[in-house]
Amino acid sequence: MPVLDHMILRVSDPAASVRFYQNVLGFAYEGKLMPFDVLRVNEDFTLDLLAEAPRDPVHLAFSIDRASFDAVQRRLSEQGIAYGSDPFDRSGGPARQSHGARGLADAWYFYDPDGHNIEVRTYEN
Repeated sequence: MPVLDHMILRVSDPAASVRFYQNVLGFAYEGKLMPFDVLRVNEDFTLDLLAEAPRDPVHLAFSIDRASFDAVQRRLSEQGIAYGSDPFDRSGGPARQSHGARGLADAWYFYDPDGHNIEVRTYEN
């Protein structure tokens, strides 16, 4: 079965994006592998940041366990990052179920520093 190995994400300020993905999502920074700043999402997947203004914002959805999901929500609140319960809402409120690759799951949506629409979701109750 194919597995997504890595993704190149265009970002205006790689240092700001590295801080964001480390501080909000807990991704590990693996360093610079020219021309990319590499973030480890999990053992099978990296997010490779390319210092180039994004042409179009993308939507990235990450499935995480319940404890990590709750921790992301706390960090969003603590850092004053607007979030919401659907792709077009940033008003906080309770998490709602949305559909993903494995069915319905609680989800939060927020923007990264370049306006990429980030989703975290948990299939755990």
